Amino acid sequence: MTITFTTIELPFKVGDTVFVNQEHGQRLSDKKGPTYPYFQAQIERIFFDGRLEEMSVIDEPLDTYELKVANTVYELKPIGIYEDLVKVPLKLKLPIKEPKLFGTEEDLKNYLQSLRHIEQHVIPTTHDQAGAPS
Repeated sequence: MTITFTTIELPFKVGDTVFVNQEHGQRLSDKKGPTYPYFQAQIERIFFDGRLEEMSVIDEPLDTYELKVANTVYELKPIGIYEDLVKVPLKLKLPIKEPKLFGTEEDLKNYLQSLRHIEQHVIPTTHDQAGAPS
């Protein structure tokens, strides 16, 4: 039997510093502080298909089986002004459709601004639809 692997592209690797588009406020046990809307972290480890129900199982006789990774989990260690936050896992479905990790704070802020622009100008609200003539 031949096992083939599907190539996947991940945006960052172990050791990279990233800005994470996820709220975080859980502190080490002796610390108190605010919940941040996003934070800076270093990627410590990357896991693939980490839960048993997501593992590949072969249950029929095959000559070739294509192994696909459907999920990845980044283990993130907050750094900089966020270093008193606890490590956090970030699970992403592959391929990544909505980015959660950014190379710079500016990239993250630009992304958030573009989302606000889309919500305000492109996606009609329920109120706008109710007032529209039929």
